[in-house]
Amino acid sequence: MKKKDIDIYQSADKAIKTMNRDIIRDFGTLKTAKYDELNIIQSVTQLYRRQQEKARRRYYEVAFEGYLIGMYLVGMSGKKAQEMAEKAITPEWIERLLTEVDPVTMYRFDTETERKAQRLAEILSASPTPSREIDRAAVIWSKQTGQYAINATDEAIKQAYIDAGVEMVMWVTARDERVCDECGPRDGKIYSIDEVPPKPHWGCRCVLLPV
Repeated sequence: MKKKDIDIYQSADKAIKTMNRDIIRDFGTLKTAKYDELNIIQSVTQLYRRQQEKARRRYYEVAFEGYLIGMYLVGMSGKKAQEMAEKAITPEWIERLLTEVDPVTMYRFDTETERKAQRLAEILSASPTPSREIDRAAVIWSKQTGQYAINATDEAIKQAYIDAGVEMVMWVTARDERVCDECGPRDGKIYSIDEVPPKPHWGCRCVLLPV
């Protein structure tokens, strides 16, 4: 298998599909719930907390797989790579990913989750069209969780490179018609592993390859 043939985001895409199914189901329960102002706050808060924990578990799986891909890209695999992944990708590593300000989303995952829960509860307390607002909130949440699945992959691969002693990486786009004007000029550029610029937009699938 060649580097260009690896589907780096396969695990992330699988997680996104699973999370989206859960999102549709969980947010759908709000449409049939009977609530007053207090109950809606509790229901929405609990929903987002459940979703948050589900996302954490998915991100751990995604990051672990991403780390192994990073190891493979630097020529390491098998038991050694597995042991390094187990040491590097921990619940604490995931927690740092979700509590630090992300350069792509520009917010902290946990803090933004709380804000979204509060906002939806406020809207549902006064909205004449709660079903529509719930659907809108589900779409926004899906976008957030999907982006962090991509982030988990990217950060885990970068962590693998650092652990393997990689010093320089190349920015590589998909090199197709979907490459945007922001990412196009970066294609083929070499960066120090410590000075890689953040991705310029949500949903970016550009990758870093070790030099």
